[in-house]
This record gives sequence, C-alpha cells and structure tokens, in this order.
Amino acid sequence: MSRRGEHLHYVDLVRVLTVGLVIGLHVLALAPFAPGVPIGGLIVVFHVSREVFFLLTAFVLTYSTARKPRWREFWRRRYLFVVVPYLLWTVVYFLADGGPYSAVAFFSELLTGTARYHLYFLLVSMQIYLVWPAVRRLIAVTRRYHWALLAFAVAFQLVFSLAVQQQWNLGGLSGWVHAPDAWLPSYLGYVLVGALAGTHRERLVAWTRAHVRVVLGGCAAALALGVAVYLGQVYLAGQPPLVASIVFQPVVAVESFAVAWAFLAFGLVWTERGTPWRGVVRATSDASFGVYLIHPLLLQGLLLAVAAAGPAQPPDAVLLPVLVLAVVPLVYSVSGLVTALARRTPASLALTGRARVRARVPAPALVPTGGTR
Repeated sequence: MSRRGEHLHYVDLVRVLTVGLVIGLHVLALAPFAPGVPIGGLIVVFHVSREVFFLLTAFVLTYSTARKPRWREFWRRRYLFVVVPYLLWTVVYFLADGGPYSAVAFFSELLTGTARYHLYFLLVSMQIYLVWPAVRRLIAVTRRYHWALLAFAVAFQLVFSLAVQQQWNLGGLSGWVHAPDAWLPSYLGYVLVGALAGTHRERLVAWTRAHVRVVLGGCAAALALGVAVYLGQVYLAGQPPLVASIVFQPVVAVESFAVAWAFLAFGLVWTERGTPWRGVVRATSDASFGVYLIHPLLLQGLLLAVAAAGPAQPPDAVLLPVLVLAVVPLVYSVSGLVTALARRTPASLALTGRARVRARVPAPALVPTGGTR
C-alpha cells in the first residue's frame, strides 16, 4: 500500500502511455492521405486517449486533494499552470494557421478552444478545477451509494455518447450535443468514475494486482468490440472510416474505461518489477503536458514538408506501419526534447505548463586546512 502523499509511480506510466495514444491519434487522423479502413480501425482505438486523460485527471485530483486543501490556493495554483499556457498557445496556433487574421476570429477561438484541435482539453480542465470542491463534496455525501453513483456515471456517458453520435434533437441542449468537445458535462461520467476510483484507490489497486489477466482480457474484449462496431458501421451502414471512428459513440466509452483500467494494470506490474527505466518514465511523465501542448505544431511542420514533397498515396499495408512505428515515435521524442529545453528557460510556465527547471548548483567542496584546532 502506498502512503498518502507518496508519489504514485504507476500514474507516471499511465500518463506516458496516454500521451502516446494522443500523438498516435493525431498522426493517423491528420495524415495527408485518404484514411483507409485499417487506419480508421486504429483511430477508433486511439480515440480513448481523450477519455483516459479525464479519468486520470479526476483520479489524480482526488488523491492530491485528499487532505482538504485550501481551495483558493488550489485554484490559484491550478489556474496559473493552465491559463497561462492556454493563452500563449492559442496565440501561437492562431498565427500558425496563416490567416486571415481578425480580432473576432481570435477571440472566438480563445473562448471555444478551437485555435487548435487539442486545446479544448485545457478549457475542460479549467471547468473541472472550478467545480472540484463540489465533486469532492458529492463523493463524500454519497459514500454509502458509490455503486449507484458509478452506475449512473457509466450510464450517463454511454447515453450521452449515443446522443452525440446520433445527433439527437434535445431542444435547447442541441447546441451542446452538436459541439460537445469543450464542455465539462460531456465528460461528466469519466470525471465521476475517476473520482470514485481515486477515493477507493487502495481497494482498486489491490484488486487489480490480483486480477491483472482479467483486466487485460477485458480490455482486449472491449477493443475487439470497438473494432467490430467500427467495421459494421463501415461495411453495413456505409459510413466513411473517419465518420465510423468518431470519438463520441458508446463503444468508445466502453473502450475508454477498459483501456484506463488496463493502463493501471500495466503501471502496477511495472512497479512490482522494480520500475525499470523509472528515471526516463518519470521525466517523460513530467514533460507530458508540454509534449501535449507542443506536438501539434511539430506535426504541422512535418505535414507541410510531406505535402510539399507530394508523394503518391502508399497502400495501407505500408502507410500504417510507417505512421505508427516511425512518425509517432519521432513526433513524441522531438516534442519531448523541445519540452525539456523549454523547461530550462524563463518561458517554461507559458510554454510547458510547468515551473522552470533550474540547474543544480554543486555543493562547495570542503577544502582541508591542515587539521583541526
């Protein structure tokens, strides 16, 4: 059992794996070639990265606020490390799009998180921080009914995902259903499940350690279901691969809960084996927010270079391995390197959402004086 306040090493591995899925998703979805059925099948798997991040956010917040923090200090610190990078990167990506530039367009993108496709996550994070005291209070007052709350959270997420996928007409809420990305209620089920998992962390960890094969088998079954549903939507319903692999659909919610649990199992197995490469994993985890912020800009440059070269579309049997085994690691590693360099500059907070890493000053050597007196 880990002591309260102790660093959770398995969370580092979960974060590293999830960022890898994020980059993989963006590489596949934005490749300058028409996506074939195999690529869409992998996209429907990689789409879980969004939901896993919200589960992880709630899990970590529950653990870190277990001692009833001073909420004003909590908000001050959390917003400092999210709002500042959000403002900077909104400007960067607004300019990177190449215009035409207008104040109306800029403020629209600033308010909606649409300066680039990944910035919605920061807006939702701000909303989570705002209501987090209420979430903690809800978990406390329903402590005798956590199974019921869990069932509600999962059911809500499944139904809402279906509403978005099918574009239900919900009257005054239809605008939310048509554009759900930047709104916290769109991820309410994930936040509640993550908070419940954090509240019962020790029991969850113990059960997962004892049933790793069950967890991984369940994850494999969920992913198989996701791919099967995707193929049905392509071949039976006639949907294009990108439409059939959208993020808001019930099967992606099922995949997300399963993958998050499997990542936890991987993290626990890793810690039981002595956390090999712990320094690398810890550093990558610490850089993950910066990698998340920076990688779309690097990917944009790479895509422009590929487009300028004008290659013919290769077959999926060639394209898919190149994207997953070469481009994804390249973007991940270069983003990590850029983040590491940025962390050592005065602009670290704005660029990476983390405090500046200062060089360690070696302790002065003791100079012998010829004896003691």
